[in-house]
Order: sequence, then structure tokens, then C-alpha cells
Amino acid sequence: MTELYPGCFSTTTQAGLTAVVEPMPGFRGVALGLWVKAGSREDPPGKEGLAHFVEHMTFKGTTRRSALELAQSIDALGGHLNAATTAEYTFYYTEVLSTHLAEALAIVHELVTMPRFSSEDLKRERVVISEEIRTAEDDPEDVAFRLMGETLWSSGHPLGKPVIGRLQSVSHIELPDLWDFFEKYYHPAEMVLVACGGVDPEKFFSLAQRFEQKRKSADPLQRTPPVAAPGVAIAEKEIQQVHLALGFPTVPASASERYALEVLNSVLGGGVSSRLFQRVREELGLAYAVFSATAYFSDAGVLSVYAAAEEKRLSQVLEVMQVEIETLARQPLPKDEVDRAIQRLCNAFLLNLDDPSGRMVRLGTLAALGRKPIAPEEVLQRFGAVSPEAVQELAQKFLRLEKAAWAAVGPSAERIRRVLREVAEVDA
Repeated sequence: MTELYPGCFSTTTQAGLTAVVEPMPGFRGVALGLWVKAGSREDPPGKEGLAHFVEHMTFKGTTRRSALELAQSIDALGGHLNAATTAEYTFYYTEVLSTHLAEALAIVHELVTMPRFSSEDLKRERVVISEEIRTAEDDPEDVAFRLMGETLWSSGHPLGKPVIGRLQSVSHIELPDLWDFFEKYYHPAEMVLVACGGVDPEKFFSLAQRFEQKRKSADPLQRTPPVAAPGVAIAEKEIQQVHLALGFPTVPASASERYALEVLNSVLGGGVSSRLFQRVREELGLAYAVFSATAYFSDAGVLSVYAAAEEKRLSQVLEVMQVEIETLARQPLPKDEVDRAIQRLCNAFLLNLDDPSGRMVRLGTLAALGRKPIAPEEVLQRFGAVSPEAVQELAQKFLRLEKAAWAAVGPSAERIRRVLREVAEVDA
């Protein structure tokens, strides 16, 4: 057992599974999560959505219990069980009373080691996933971000493809595809198991030994880093607003610049006191929704900006967004503004640590991305060390409109192109 930082411990089981635990004295519950280090980046060409499909199918029953029996088992514990697929990992999670940790772990273990993939379940779940895709396609914000990703991560890179897949690709996924993905990636050596809350480390590590290596592991993941490229993508929908997203390539999850980038994002559009929110919504009343956000991968990152506004106000929104973005790079940032952003990030981080699930997600995500968790105190120190000069330097380096990927969804592609050409001077 290794102490990652005071109060947080890790070990590797005989089967190669990484187990991490952080006890939280005084808590009756425990948050349990399991990460499989494979996501949509591992989907074969033409079978986009396969990792997500496998995640869905693990809940359809195992070789021991039916889907109903699994649902009844977790309900009897008073807990919940869910999962999510991302570009780089698949994540199973639950939260139960500490006295039921062994039972909950047994259920999670069963899901990820002994699924019962059947033709009947596949047909039914294909319909469910297709409806999930249609739901996303009916949401113009989702569409804008999907188009932005496809444009930014060019040349058909997996990061630019939708995690849930497309209707056509999902229609081509069959049982052999599910089994091939499962056999290739669902191995203890490619998993991270995390528990936080009312949990004893020795007991948890003992329970983690139930994951056995029953078949040969696949070769380590081979991923090709993406190449970011500027561009424009526009989709027409019969809606009343124009939804605009633009993405700036930044740094991967392991980069030390992340802390200053988070401060930059907070200043730009990461909260209700941010420049974009205050200017676009509060002062000018041009839009209801406007924000910026960051995302990090093992070998890439993106800072995105989003706004949704009535079409006649699109040019004004674009002008304000451009001014705020360019001002960050051109003018020194006031120290008090940077200090407020740092305080916001630190307080939000500390609030998240008050929740066992928040701690569990933090530790598991870091481990799944190949990063060693550091003590919360060190995180706060790194945020506190960010200077206004460092934030401006990153704004100059990354917030360059000529390198951004633009995406828009609205009632007229031609009118949107005209505004982008005139206001943003984008070759649309």
C-alpha cells in the first residue's frame, strides 16, 4: 500500500488493477467508482459509438443475474448505479452505505467481468441508443459542440467523433463487435477502482482482489495525438436562435499550465461574474446563455466559448466576444480580478471535496488519464501561485481567433456565413 498523499492510499492487485481509497471519517456512505481505460477513441472506423454501446449492454444482465435482478439488488441497498462513456474512459459508479460496500462492489464487478451480451438485448438497446442520438441531434447546443469538435480535431480524428456514435454507425454494431471490444479492453490491468467516504483501506484493498486476470491482456493503448485545425461548420435547423461555439486548442491533462488556464477560463466566461456573462447578458442583454469551458485529454485540450442568441443579435454577440477575447491578450489583467477567479476556483474545489462522490471522481479521473493525484493543499497552492502575467501570457498564446474552430446552428446557414465573414472575418 502506497500513500499518495496524507490520507489517500493506492495499491495494485495481483491482477494489475489499480485501487485508490480516501477515507472520510464521519461519513456513513461510500462512493465507489470503476474506470475502464478505454472510450470512444478506441471505436473502430465505421463503428463509432461502440464503447458507449458496450457500456449500455453491461447493464442488460450478466451470466449470473438478469437486468431486473441487478436493479433489484442495488435498490435493496438504497443506492444507485450508473455509468458514463467519455472519449478516453468508461466510468461505472455507485454510492451506498459503508456497510454495503462489499455487495455494491460485487455488483460492479459482475457488470464489468461477466456481461451477458444477447442478440435480443442488442436489438432493444440499439433502439434506445438511437433515441439518445436523436435527442442529442435535437439539441442545438449539443450539435454546435459536436460540429466544433469535428472541425477542431481534423482529419477524422476520434476526438472529433461523437461518443454516442451516429445513427448509421450504431446500426452496424453487432454482437461480435461488442465481444471484441470487451475482450480487448475490459481487463483489470486497464481498470482503476476508487472508494471515498466511510471506508477502511485494508478492507477495501482486500475486496478489490476479487478482480482476477482470467484472460490475456491486450497490448497497451496506441493513440494518435490529434492535430488541431481552424475551420467553420454550420448546420441549419428550424429554430429561433443561433447557437455559436468556438474552440481554441490548448494543453493536455498533464500540463502545468492547467491551473493558469482554469483562471483564464474563469475570467473569460466561467462564472456569473466573468467578463462574457457580465458584458453579453447583464450589461447588453444580448443572450440568455453565454459561457466558456475547458476540457482536457491525455494528449490535447480545448477552451471553448458558447453563446445562443436571436439571429438579429448575432453580429453584436460576435463583436462583444471578439473584443473580450482580444482584450485578455492585449491588456494586463487587474490583480483583484485574477484573485477573485482564483478564490472562486479554490472554493469550488473545496466544496467538491466535501462530497465522497466528488473526491471519488477526482481521484479516478486523474488515475485513468495517467496522472498521480496530489494533495488538495498542493492544488490550492498551485492556484494561488497563478499571476496576472501568467494568465495574460496564456491568453496571448491560445486565444487566437485565427486558430479557432467555429461552429454554428441556426435557421439559415447562408445568413450565418455572411455574419461570420463580415464581423469575425472568418472564411465561412
